[in-house]
Amino acid sequence: MILSATIIGRTHRIMQQNCQDFAVGNVIDSDAAFGLVLDGCGSKYRDATGTYPANNEVGANLLGSFAAAFLSKQKTKNGKQKTENEEFVLDDIVARLYRACVTYLDCLIMLHPFQDDFERRRFVATRLLCTLVGFVMTEETAVCFWSGDGYLGINDEIISLDSNNHPDYLAYQVLDGGKYGESNGRFNTLTIRDRNNLNRLIVATDGWQATQLQQLVQPQNSLSLQRWMNTQARERGNFEDDGAIAFYFHE
Repeated sequence: MILSATIIGRTHRIMQQNCQDFAVGNVIDSDAAFGLVLDGCGSKYRDATGTYPANNEVGANLLGSFAAAFLSKQKTKNGKQKTENEEFVLDDIVARLYRACVTYLDCLIMLHPFQDDFERRRFVATRLLCTLVGFVMTEETAVCFWSGDGYLGINDEIISLDSNNHPDYLAYQVLDGGKYGESNGRFNTLTIRDRNNLNRLIVATDGWQATQLQQLVQPQNSLSLQRWMNTQARERGNFEDDGAIAFYFHE
């Protein structure tokens, strides 16, 4: 089963700002599933013309929706998905997703009628900067991938993806030929070869704490997961920032 949920952080509630996180999970068919979380950058952007607030939930929602649609259209190994895409192979699906995401962002920038380079950079910095952490799995294997910070949870192990406050946002690849990015044109990846021993798999944004993810028990459905997150948010210190999670568990 794949579940997902988001919650607005305390800081954004007080400031009456939008949730900048996005989460989605989907079972493609009996052979494949995925989960994605994205976190829009909350930092203000400054240039020679002034200081501008961040609305990067726009990029998190757009890119998350695109990535989910891309993965949902992949053909599975037994050919159940009748699409024009090649067979669903984990060895290359993550690489193709990366290229597709960068192309999507590049097309958005290309089609927008900017007045000058300042406006183009400002648009990217205040609308499109977001992290992406995800997993995709088949019956045999699973691959976790990420660009930016967040968390992975593999069974009982919680792995912090720390970027030292310099997340490698995908949208950096569309600025000046990608010279601001450090990804070398690909996601960071971690492959889980043995699905038989995989009982749960979590991807989460950095609004979570590792202790919360360790305490998270198997929810019955997305509603019970959302309720648990709402209860956690009432305790001071939890979800100061927005939180998003996509959660696989073996039924």
